[in-house]
Amino acid sequence: MKVEMTNKEVNVIELKVEVPQEQVEQAIAKAYLQTRKEYSLPGFRKGKVPRNILEKRFGIEIFYEEAANILVQETYPNVVESQKLEPVDLPEVSVDQLDSEQPFIYTATVTVLPELKLGKYKGLKIVKEEKTVTDEDLEAEVKGLQNSKAKLIALGEDAIAAPEDQVIIDYTGTLDGVEFEGGTGVNYPLVLGSGSFVPGFEDQLIGIKQGEKVQVKLTMPEEYHNEELAGKEVEFAVEIKEIKRKELPALDDDFAREVGDYESFAVLKDFIRERLEDRAHQDSDNKFRNEVLEAVRDKAEVDIPEVMIENETKAMLRQTENRFAQQGLKFEDYLSYSGKSLDDVKAEMRTGAENNVKTELLLDTISKVENISVDEAELEAEIAQLAEAYGQETKAVRLALEKNGQLEAIEQVILHKKAMDFLAEANIK
Repeated sequence: MKVEMTNKEVNVIELKVEVPQEQVEQAIAKAYLQTRKEYSLPGFRKGKVPRNILEKRFGIEIFYEEAANILVQETYPNVVESQKLEPVDLPEVSVDQLDSEQPFIYTATVTVLPELKLGKYKGLKIVKEEKTVTDEDLEAEVKGLQNSKAKLIALGEDAIAAPEDQVIIDYTGTLDGVEFEGGTGVNYPLVLGSGSFVPGFEDQLIGIKQGEKVQVKLTMPEEYHNEELAGKEVEFAVEIKEIKRKELPALDDDFAREVGDYESFAVLKDFIRERLEDRAHQDSDNKFRNEVLEAVRDKAEVDIPEVMIENETKAMLRQTENRFAQQGLKFEDYLSYSGKSLDDVKAEMRTGAENNVKTELLLDTISKVENISVDEAELEAEIAQLAEAYGQETKAVRLALEKNGQLEAIEQVILHKKAMDFLAEANIK
């Protein structure tokens, strides 16, 4: 097999491949076996027509298209390996010559992994700022925990709505006296001050007595998703049917035992402070590592193929759709509500996608330059963590990863983490 390689443009390689004639004949024989089920002739059962009969009737050319596919599939991976290429997308293939008595010649145009040129990536002396946990931070966390254990108590008929109360309301919205779509609700639970409704709506319910009806007048936001209502003055007829108020538990030893079986409230506060300090340390570390990564990435140079950015954007889009699905929401509904098109969302993701690709290339390059690698013990430890998280045996998880071709991806995760660890150590002040 002969191969001629030409650099067409940045990161694009053209391969002209010539396959010997004997392989062409073998591919035609395979093409007959794979396509004969499609043919039927009088006197023969479908799929049982001999090859020579088909060739006499239709010509040997009927096998050429399938033979070409077979030849490309069989030879292209070997060509890529022999030329030491790293494709980032499927090739564009054109057939230059296909004849049963001649070598098969085709051209494959392929986009390959770009070369990243490192700038300064060591000794940048970036400061790692450690955040201190204050008493105010601790009290805020305790208050949040106290609120999470609060009970909603229904107030009596003389109750008056106050901020942070939950009111159960019926409401009907009108524009110029006509009800509009999406402006009606029955027995709707609304926490006053939550910002769940249009600005100005909740404020007008504060001070209203349970059982009373009130007319809420307001101007819809200019950027409201329903263009027919945007910037318009509307009116809501609202009835407050019930008012509920939070009853906070006492912050004492009983509270501590209820939330986590702690000996005392003092022990609970110590645990919360320790957790806040761990979180603060992790946040500081993440912030520092992101600053290091951004600094090193900005100093690196690379021409990223458009297809790599497109593929990363698609991956980010799938992740977003999955997050919506996990919450029981449809991504299409989000697009409708936000007034955005799919292209709008992709455009918003583009910068992030480009940074993600450049980061991957950067960490791969650092790994090569600094001879960073993953040993078997590190790989096994990572798989063991996955197995523990899923409650499975390590051996079973490894076999599943190998079967699905995901073992290499796990190795890359470890490799990139080690490369990032190296950059953090090499650039801290």
